[in-house]
Parts: sequence; structure tokens; C-alpha cells
Amino acid sequence: MFDQTMKTAAEATLSQMKQAFEGLTAAPATFPVPPAVRDLAARGAESAKAGFAEAEAAARKAAAGAETLATSFAGAGADLARSAVAGAVANATMTLDAVQTVLAAPSLQEALQRQGAFLTAFGEANLARAEEAFARARDVAAEGVRTIQAEAQAFTASRAA
Repeated sequence: MFDQTMKTAAEATLSQMKQAFEGLTAAPATFPVPPAVRDLAARGAESAKAGFAEAEAAARKAAAGAETLATSFAGAGADLARSAVAGAVANATMTLDAVQTVLAAPSLQEALQRQGAFLTAFGEANLARAEEAFARARDVAAEGVRTIQAEAQAFTASRAA
């Protein structure tokens, strides 16, 4: 009995599948796409193109900002290197002048005073150079942070819109 029930169910299922396949072969080869679906697809494609164009523009702008920032950092680095070389030359010149001045002193006490004055001037000059270099580095870093913040805000604003 169970076998007969299974056989009948299988024949019924196969019969229904056969009818479905015959219906598909009798159906037209092409299905017309409704105009509303075409319009929806066209609008979606145009919207995607516009989104990609906006993303490309944002990426190009961010790349230009990064390039400007990198150039600024490179320029600041070169400026700091030039300042370091100039400071080293100034220190060497100052030291040589001090040696000549100390050696020309008429007495030991005068030589010690001249050496003390040199050390004071030397320290003040180097401190001033260091403060100037740190101020330049701070300004460049602050400008870099402002540039990065502006780029991030522009990107976030363009994504929110």
C-alpha cells in the first residue's frame, strides 16, 4: 500500500513538472519589459553614474589636498634642514670668533669674562634658533591638521548628501 501511494504521488508530481515544462516551451521567446521598469533602471543607472562622478571628484580633491600637504611637509622639512645647517655654520663662526677674542684677552680674568660672554651669547642664539624651528614645525603641523580636517569634513558632507 505504501509503495502504491508513493508511486501515485511520484506520477502526479512528474505529470505536473511535465506540464510546467510544456508551458514554458509554448511561452513566447521574449518577454516585453514594461516601460516603467526600463525608466526605473535608467534612473538607477544615471543616479549611480552621478554618485561615481561625485566620488571621483571627492577622491581627486582629497588627493590634491594630500599632495599639497605632502609638499608643505617636504618644504618645511627642507626649511628645517637649511636652518639646521645655517645654525651649525653660525655656531662654528661664533666659536671661532670667540676663540680669537679669548686668546686676545690681556689677562686670564678678562679671558674668562670673554668666554663667559661667549657661552651666554651662544646659548641665547641656539635657544632662539630652536624656538624658531619649533614654532615653524608647530605651524606646519597645525596647517596639516587643518587641511586633513577640512578634507574629512568635505568627504563626510559629500557622503551625507
